[in-house]
Amino acid sequence: MLSALAALAVVGADIALWRYGSWALPIAALLIAIGTLFVLNMSYAYFVESGAKRKFAKLFGQYVPPELVEEMSRNPESYSMTGRRAELTVLFCDVLGFTAIAETLEPEQLALLMNEYLGTMTAAIRQQRGTLDKHMGDAIMAFWGAPVDDSEHARHAVTAALDMRTALVELNRTLEARGWPTLSIGIGINTGPMTVGDMGSAVRKAYTVLGDAVNVAARLEGLTRHYKVDVIVGEATRERVSAVVFREIDRVRVAGALRRSRCSSR
Repeated sequence: MLSALAALAVVGADIALWRYGSWALPIAALLIAIGTLFVLNMSYAYFVESGAKRKFAKLFGQYVPPELVEEMSRNPESYSMTGRRAELTVLFCDVLGFTAIAETLEPEQLALLMNEYLGTMTAAIRQQRGTLDKHMGDAIMAFWGAPVDDSEHARHAVTAALDMRTALVELNRTLEARGWPTLSIGIGINTGPMTVGDMGSAVRKAYTVLGDAVNVAARLEGLTRHYKVDVIVGEATRERVSAVVFREIDRVRVAGALRRSRCSSR
């Protein structure tokens, strides 16, 4: 814009000088110089913008799927890794009897199994706009509603859990064909207020969630073994996902909670 205005000013000045004083500026050289400055300015802006997008992708790309990173990069000032309080939905997933399974495989086989399993489960989470918090051995933690706001975070989390269950059936066929042990999983989901943000030490930080609602989800995952089901959701999650039919399995007081809450399976 400034380059265009400068070019117009030069042309105007040249016309005026020629008309009133019979003088002529070296307009071609000046316009070439202005054009060069314009190109340099646009190139600089492009590289600055590209650098900002790369930095943004580096910050969030390890947590959210590429399409969400692209969506966020259009308005990066709206997103921050600073801690904040929000209602979100969190999911914990664990392989049942993993220690016994690991003992039956060679190290190379175990590594391949884990890569395939974690890759399959993570893909299901990302397909539903989930934020991957971390892998902890065979365990997976993910949440919905941050960094991108999602009014349907509970529904997306439940859908992801059902997709994970379906994907595991196909993965188990592959494992069975190799003569390897098949996998069973337990998933706990809960919705509630929690703190989300970049947390950790100077050596390593992670974009994660903390709070009682998070602890409840982890404990619900542990209850899948007791009730012999693969998915348990908390009361708040069930209330926000009316389109899915759940089966109430008990009213339990999760360790640390003051009252009994309904937990349901699908």
